[in-house]
Amino acid sequence: MTQQLNLYHGNTLIGTVANIATEDDEEWNGIITFTPEGESYRNVFEFLCNDANDPGAELPFEESYLDDWFIEREPGMMQEIAIPTINYDECEIVWQES
Repeated sequence: MTQQLNLYHGNTLIGTVANIATEDDEEWNGIITFTPEGESYRNVFEFLCNDANDPGAELPFEESYLDDWFIEREPGMMQEIAIPTINYDECEIVWQES
């Protein structure tokens, strides 16, 4: 059975992550299937993943989107993570555990 994880921003389920792999014990990646609520985060991740954006540019969204991210490995077992990197076109997610 393939392990699946849930990605949360606060109490909002953003999506389910499958095909999980790691290069080391700190950085993980996988394929994410978004919930309808997760689709509303598209502009956040597209902005953060756009290399053309100036690192000092003003964020086009609330700063609160940068914090309060979690991976749920088992029901009720939440692991806080840094805001993940998500490529919406490829449905790829990369995250680091803290």
